Amino acid sequence: MKIIDKLVFLTVGFCTLLACAQQPKDAKTTTALPTAVEEINSENMVAAITAKIKHFDEEPLYYLRIGKENCIIEVLVNDMPVYKSYELSNLASPLEINHNILGTGNQTVTVRMYPVGDLIKEEYEYGETITQLGDASNVSIKVIKLDKKGTMGLNDEVEVLQHQGPTTDANGEVFAGTGLPFYEYTFEFYAKVPYDLSENSWGDAADLQIVDQDVLEHKMLDYYKTFLKEYKRGNKDFIAQKYYQSFYVQAQAYYKSKEEIQEMWNEELELLNDPTVKPQSIKDYELVFYAHSGVAFLRLKTIEDLYYRNKCAAWVQTLENGVEYGIFFGLYLYAPKKGFSKKEFTLIMS
Repeated sequence: MKIIDKLVFLTVGFCTLLACAQQPKDAKTTTALPTAVEEINSENMVAAITAKIKHFDEEPLYYLRIGKENCIIEVLVNDMPVYKSYELSNLASPLEINHNILGTGNQTVTVRMYPVGDLIKEEYEYGETITQLGDASNVSIKVIKLDKKGTMGLNDEVEVLQHQGPTTDANGEVFAGTGLPFYEYTFEFYAKVPYDLSENSWGDAADLQIVDQDVLEHKMLDYYKTFLKEYKRGNKDFIAQKYYQSFYVQAQAYYKSKEEIQEMWNEELELLNDPTVKPQSIKDYELVFYAHSGVAFLRLKTIEDLYYRNKCAAWVQTLENGVEYGIFFGLYLYAPKKGFSKKEFTLIMS
């Protein structure tokens, strides 16, 4: 699951934060594993997660191969975001989705389609602004499976399902949403995985739409502001506690080794150790829900500017080689059902 979104202001393009920081020098000094989240810190988090991860004879990984024409799209798996494409180009590599598969059973894929707007004019310097989906608008998605313990080559792919966007004609050439400014549809596929993450995750989340929305928004803002404050301070132990449950779900869903988990944490440490990080004001946001109202998110209201669209309202600026970047966090929060009430609940990062 992508924890951070990164935007290059000067070139106005997206990129992924891939660089890894060095392991903390004292990473091996802590021998006793924590028994509670409050005991998690930067030095013991990797060991604590590693001790919880189960490995299996077969470790299936599920992916989506996504193609689109004459539209821009957003894709959700089990009502959690996995992909946004606001460009004319297509995704070259298959998209991994195990982090949104919490257990064996039917999984839902939701596709949200929008017109391309001015993208064609900007790309080719001709044409008109397109405000409606057309007959040729189309999305194709192939669900594939690989075994992590295999060779992970193209010849090892197992096709689970091949899906084409809905059409109205017998030849499948006329898009069902022609003439609309927005179209959404959902289909299902069956996934079989050896783990069960339905508890101690957003799979066991309380319905956040039944609580007082002003109270929820206040709690969300407090979480976001405190997170940014501690990030600026470089408080590695605080951030480790916040990321702990999310990291565990990701690590189990992808059957990660200790080295892979350490790499995940190193990516965060690189930014945490960056002295140029400047938290930005949380403003112009809206409260939205995912996971069937189990997960809440404060996202920027800006929809016209595709480079900010659907980004988290909690973000920082940083410098790299004199270039200013925006780092947008993935603070999707849920409240566990255990101990939940409409007046009292605790938010956890999903």
